[in-house]
Amino acid sequence: MQRQSLRRRGVFVVVAVMAAMLLALWAGGVSTAAPSAHAARHTLKLSGTAYMHLTRKNGNVIYEKGTATGTLPGTVTARFVTSIAKVTGTVTFRPYSGGSLTLSAIAYPSSAATVTKFTGNVAVRKGTGRFRHALGSGTCSGTANRRTWAVTVHAKARITY
Repeated sequence: MQRQSLRRRGVFVVVAVMAAMLLALWAGGVSTAAPSAHAARHTLKLSGTAYMHLTRKNGNVIYEKGTATGTLPGTVTARFVTSIAKVTGTVTFRPYSGGSLTLSAIAYPSSAATVTKFTGNVAVRKGTGRFRHALGSGTCSGTANRRTWAVTVHAKARITY
């Protein structure tokens, strides 16, 4: 009989502790490194154009920098891995208003011509400052000169931060 009573008390203690933890989480009493599900998130529709020029080339890897206009004007740097059929890369925007956004990009050229058009997709991977927890995705298009490596990119994306 005493054994069953101890077991019931043990179950009661476990249930009570779990209820207290759930109440603390609901009330916001427990902190985590991740942003709270109840924290205010902002949504921003981005639209802009980046004008970039070659700063360095190593085989099929090119490094670019330039300026961006549009929703978040500022500076932009990029690292692209190029081929005739596909370009992948990482692009970092640094708006004049502060913070930064880093995007992964994949694009497909329409031809093997010296100056070619391309279309593709972007995904926001991280940010700093006010964009610290930014995530989002969008599309890109533009032109690239394969002789001078001057690149113009038009992008649209929707982010939350």
